[in-house]
Amino acid sequence: MDTESQSVNLKKSWIPAHPHIVIGLILVVCLGPFINKAIHVDDALFVWAGEWIQQHPTDFFGSEVNISNSTIPMWKATCNPPLMSYFLAGVASLFGWNEIVLHLAGLAVAFAAAAGIYSLARMWCERPLLATMISIITPVFLVSSTTLMCDVLMLTLWVWALVIWERALGSEQSRWQFVGAGVLAGLAILTKYSAVTLLPLLPVLSLLRTRKFGGWWLLGLAVPLMMVAGYEWMTAMMYGRGLLFAAASFAQTHRIVFPGGWLAKGIVGLAFAGGSLLPLMFFAPWLWRRRTLLVMGVIIFGLLLAVFRLGGNLGLFLPWKNIKLLDHWNYQLQVIILTAGGLLLVLLVVTEAWQRRDLVTVTLALWIISGLFFAIVLNWTISARSYLPIVPAVVILLVRRMGRQQPLINNVRLLGPFTLVVVITVNVAMADHRLANSGRTAAEQIVAKYKPTDHQLWFEGGYGTFQYYMEKLGGQRMDLERSMLLPGDVIVVSWYNDDFFTLPAGSVGWVGYLESRPRWWMNIKGTEEHCAAGFYSAGLGPVPFAIGGLPNQLYYVVKVFSRVQYKSQPVNPQEVRAGDMPSFSSYLSYSEVDNKTTFRMESEVALHLQQASQLKGEGKIAEAIQHYRQALAVDSNNPVVLNNLAWILATANKPELRDGQEAVRLATKAVKLTDFRRPIFIGTLAAAYAEAGQFSQACEMANVASYLNQLTGPTEKVTQNAK
Repeated sequence: MDTESQSVNLKKSWIPAHPHIVIGLILVVCLGPFINKAIHVDDALFVWAGEWIQQHPTDFFGSEVNISNSTIPMWKATCNPPLMSYFLAGVASLFGWNEIVLHLAGLAVAFAAAAGIYSLARMWCERPLLATMISIITPVFLVSSTTLMCDVLMLTLWVWALVIWERALGSEQSRWQFVGAGVLAGLAILTKYSAVTLLPLLPVLSLLRTRKFGGWWLLGLAVPLMMVAGYEWMTAMMYGRGLLFAAASFAQTHRIVFPGGWLAKGIVGLAFAGGSLLPLMFFAPWLWRRRTLLVMGVIIFGLLLAVFRLGGNLGLFLPWKNIKLLDHWNYQLQVIILTAGGLLLVLLVVTEAWQRRDLVTVTLALWIISGLFFAIVLNWTISARSYLPIVPAVVILLVRRMGRQQPLINNVRLLGPFTLVVVITVNVAMADHRLANSGRTAAEQIVAKYKPTDHQLWFEGGYGTFQYYMEKLGGQRMDLERSMLLPGDVIVVSWYNDDFFTLPAGSVGWVGYLESRPRWWMNIKGTEEHCAAGFYSAGLGPVPFAIGGLPNQLYYVVKVFSRVQYKSQPVNPQEVRAGDMPSFSSYLSYSEVDNKTTFRMESEVALHLQQASQLKGEGKIAEAIQHYRQALAVDSNNPVVLNNLAWILATANKPELRDGQEAVRLATKAVKLTDFRRPIFIGTLAAAYAEAGQFSQACEMANVASYLNQLTGPTEKVTQNAK
């Protein structure tokens, strides 16, 4: 053991004598509330691949999926290797595809990861159980453990590879231990490609330990290299391209670029480090002397406050996001605090590497630096999940520093900060849980209320929770290249943070909408009025989580009245790579639409309309009203006449000419005759309700007009009447 710290003698205590039981109990308490969590974010990709693997175990990515408005092969839809999907397929083969079963299996993986961290910490610091407990309560570990994605399994395999490798370096009979560690390292890469960036740590640790450029460890290092090379060759034979390099190419060509450039990216990267590794800030008082910590705090906060105040929004948000959020002092303070936490991590690494310079410290420092480099520079987006691989290194370095600065610190003094971190981390996980389950509930409610008995229920959007359960409950995902919409079909569009394409104007009519409001005091994904967060991608917000509440989720429902055949062709059919999506130059230019909205117009009615329009333009409103009434006397069911007369009666500049009640009657009739297909008519009804003093109905109809106008493209101005 390479450590200079001393700890309180706790040999008589039950807790350190039964570390794995303690670890298991902590995980059950922390993760137990989330075992009913819905399939969320990228979970669906791993589940779909696992379902396919059950039937085709040798062709893991041979299925097709639609995750962005067009059906593509699975190998193009994912940027992750298949090992996690094999694990899920194995679990489901025994117990079925049930969310609770899958999350219980995930809990077992989290326990294996924590046990590996404990084993590594036993070799590298004197308080391994404390290091393990702190690792568990980091937001990135706990939230990732509630998902079905590959991150925690990759961490498990990597940590155990390092544990066995370290044991092999101290053993005379080490040949097969190196091979075993190499196999685990290779499996980690086949679980998540980013593990390849950790591989250089094995030879570095070997050189530092043995001071030799040769030995059995070279055999162990060759194993993962051969496994990765074999996988790349095999996938090239199966799918036409090696998937590891395809994923790397995707990361290079689709990297999110912040408007503020590298300064913005650095700030966001530090903020994600501070939030993902939250315990570091709470245990900072035991890492430096009080005076040093006070001076550091003043300097860091003063510098960051000056940067944020003088730099405006700093380009931390993508152009289409709410960049004015940083004008709110409470949100700006949260960003500054988490960024300061990231700077504390950098200072911890620099301080320990400078003061100790021993083998373990150097290894931990290189581990953290390489992890930060991948998370901030190499990866296509900054994501909290990218910081998970460095959790063991950060926490072990943290505990080593605490032991050296405060050798006699007891558990009671640590209970306060530990409890605070647990509360925050569990609430972050609960926010993700609430958001996921709200999507599942919304899908169940919409299917129960709107699914037609003799027609198809379609849905648009990406591949999140809502879309997964819509498909599971019998909905059909729309496809720009081949979908055929028939009169009587129903379409659901998930509006918030999802891809969707506009529908031909006049082909669909409004049915209703569902607004899901997942209530919680923290936000983890998306933009709310006073905060934004992007735990899974910094494109949604510059911090992994924030205080301020979860955003509401909107789901629009429309009915098809005209046959629509989509025949769009992607403009990049040959360029689509792993993780890339097909793109289309125009969503509507390739569709065939039959029976669009038309109105039968009598010649006499047309003449009155023309005269009324001319009189209105001349300001002769009363005369225009008379011509509209004469037109209605000829055809009382003409929607254009009904709408135009209703608009004048609702908005005339002379109060004596307005009649809100009649305007409501006329506009309602026009809307019903057109099956709620014309946003402009619905907008007229909103104005009529307002004139009649029915303001709640006016707001509702104004929203409906706006929603339908967005769904069918900005083809009409919903705030004025038809000509």
